[in-house]
Amino acid sequence: MKLKIYNTMSRQKEEFVPLMEDSNYNWPKKDFVWMYSCWPTVYRDPSIWNYRATFTADLIRNTLKLFWYKVVSVMNITDVGHLTSDADDGEDKLEKWAKREWISVWEVAKKYENIFMKGMKALNIDTFDVMPKATDHIAEQISLIQKLEEKAYTYEVPGDWIYMDTSKVENYWELMWPNYKKRLEDLNAWIRVDMWGKKNPTDFALWKFNVTGQKRDMERDSPRWIWFPGWHIECSAMSSKYLGEQFDIHHWWADHITVHHSNEIAQSECGFGVHPWVKYWVHNEFLQVDWGKMSKSLWNVYTLEDVQKRWYSPLDLKYFYFMAQYSNFQNFTWEQLDVAKNTRQALIRKLQWREELKDRKEFENDPFFKEAMEAVSDNINTPKLLAIIQSSLNNVNENTYAIITFFENNFLKLWLFEEQEKVEIPSEVQELAQKRREAKKNKDWNTADSLRDQLTSLWWKILDRPDGFDLEKI
Repeated sequence: MKLKIYNTMSRQKEEFVPLMEDSNYNWPKKDFVWMYSCWPTVYRDPSIWNYRATFTADLIRNTLKLFWYKVVSVMNITDVGHLTSDADDGEDKLEKWAKREWISVWEVAKKYENIFMKGMKALNIDTFDVMPKATDHIAEQISLIQKLEEKAYTYEVPGDWIYMDTSKVENYWELMWPNYKKRLEDLNAWIRVDMWGKKNPTDFALWKFNVTGQKRDMERDSPRWIWFPGWHIECSAMSSKYLGEQFDIHHWWADHITVHHSNEIAQSECGFGVHPWVKYWVHNEFLQVDWGKMSKSLWNVYTLEDVQKRWYSPLDLKYFYFMAQYSNFQNFTWEQLDVAKNTRQALIRKLQWREELKDRKEFENDPFFKEAMEAVSDNINTPKLLAIIQSSLNNVNENTYAIITFFENNFLKLWLFEEQEKVEIPSEVQELAQKRREAKKNKDWNTADSLRDQLTSLWWKILDRPDGFDLEKI
């Protein structure tokens, strides 16, 4: 069985053939699949939108391991200030947030790095093999920019930036096709007449000089004046340090395709003299809220803390992420999170058995295992995998529990085997719940709703089942 994954570069699903098995790869052979994910920028609380991308990075990593590949995974931490606009202007993100919280930019970076790492742990996502910080790799960024200068891919706008000249990049539009015309329209919509000295609308900043004498918190010394980096250069510098000048997979949000990732490809392939720099580009789609964009102005930018305040487990959110294929849009509502929570809890109740650990070879020919692996192999189709697991419990054989155990331990990591906490239910609550059941039998919906509200006021939630009900502390 072969793993197939959607490659944004080719716009189609491809059989995954790592560089170490690719006859066209002529660099020193690798013993691992090497993947890179770019994020987080640690200047504010990560949203559930951000964590879907982190979940996807972990999903890709775990999928590769299911197919027997050893993996080296890198996720960078952007702890250096970047400007708020893709157009290389605006305020520095970290400095803006530091002013808001009355702390230093270094304290901002450390605070939100800790929050991000705590969130990863709550979602049962292992740390990545290397998690380099941008501030620790300034020398590598300078070195790559100097290579680009030596090869005449750059130009200077006096008193401003060193820019990458995209007109000299033969395949600059390759990743973003067929959307390059829309990208040009977007650029022309905001660009000034003089383009701030830029030669082409798509040219991007590599580093910015501080010639004003105004002290910036995150500026650095360099061979050419005081500077701070553009926001694309760090990923190329760090990924190449830990994964080499060609590697297998680069992943992150789909909104990085037309700007950040296209610019990464341009500076990396020109600087290192390779093509392709990355073999597979894997992007997860947006998380929407009520079928609209997550936006501060709409008060719908939810964090993991918001989820927990409403008495959901972070693993309920993780189950919700599994309910959509990573490459598709996913719509978040609290009702959908209820579905995820109830489904996960129901699955835990069904699996209150002792784990039957077996060697994988003992069940690899089982039809259930083959069907589950086929779902994963088809561009990591997690909704189909969940449906197959649920269906398997209707026709249990001697391998069923062992197979579910295998997927839980190696792929899902949803704590499906956790013991349900034994909570003593007060007699008053039990009586109200029983009265509500009788009211529903008699189709007295007003009374049933009133009794449900009384239970809620006592911090209990009733979960209806065909043969009765469950009570859950909230």
